[in-house]
Amino acid sequence: MKIIYLFLITICWSATSEAQLIRSFGLKAGATNSSQEWDYTYLTDFTPETRWGINVGVFSEFLNIPYFSFVTELNYVQKGMKKDLPVTTVTNPDGTGEYITWDTRVDYLNFSALGKLRLDFSLFTPYLLIGPKIDFEINQENSLGFSNIVEENFNDVMYGFKIGVGSEFKFDSFNLLAEILYDYNFNDLYKGEYLTVTSDSFDFRIGISL
Repeated sequence: MKIIYLFLITICWSATSEAQLIRSFGLKAGATNSSQEWDYTYLTDFTPETRWGINVGVFSEFLNIPYFSFVTELNYVQKGMKKDLPVTTVTNPDGTGEYITWDTRVDYLNFSALGKLRLDFSLFTPYLLIGPKIDFEINQENSLGFSNIVEENFNDVMYGFKIGVGSEFKFDSFNLLAEILYDYNFNDLYKGEYLTVTSDSFDFRIGISL
């Protein structure tokens, strides 16, 4: 499945690279709010807090025809989770009242191929984005200073789709844009005998196109 999905992404990128009509290209940057769900078979589920990270990348937009175009993106994205854990001791097994923060950051290189439905007005262009994406893990950090067997065995390739809305604001020689996208994964971040970890995220981005 992963090979087929990567092949489809590659085809989309290859097709757009041959297009004769390039509508625009530019930069996007912003923040990603990611979440994880730890679903245990026999224990109470562990629900970490969402984690904010940065999101920065480049894009090209092709097929300059009415109402539709095609956007390819290459992004660096920080995802992960965090959770405040109570400090326990032998004499205080229920907690001392102090907490330490478990903060795991997972960095990805993201490739996205998105269809763009848009309405062109004189001063701005609202649009809808939807299409497949694939993430490759490039780095992982843990604030506790050590990793665990679950995080060590996270899937390093995540595939799914993005859907979102945005708008371009037109100026003489460039456009400014703002958008929000939901990033959904088809595969699990981790799958074990007694534990399944899933993840998703929201991207909040601004950018400039030329």
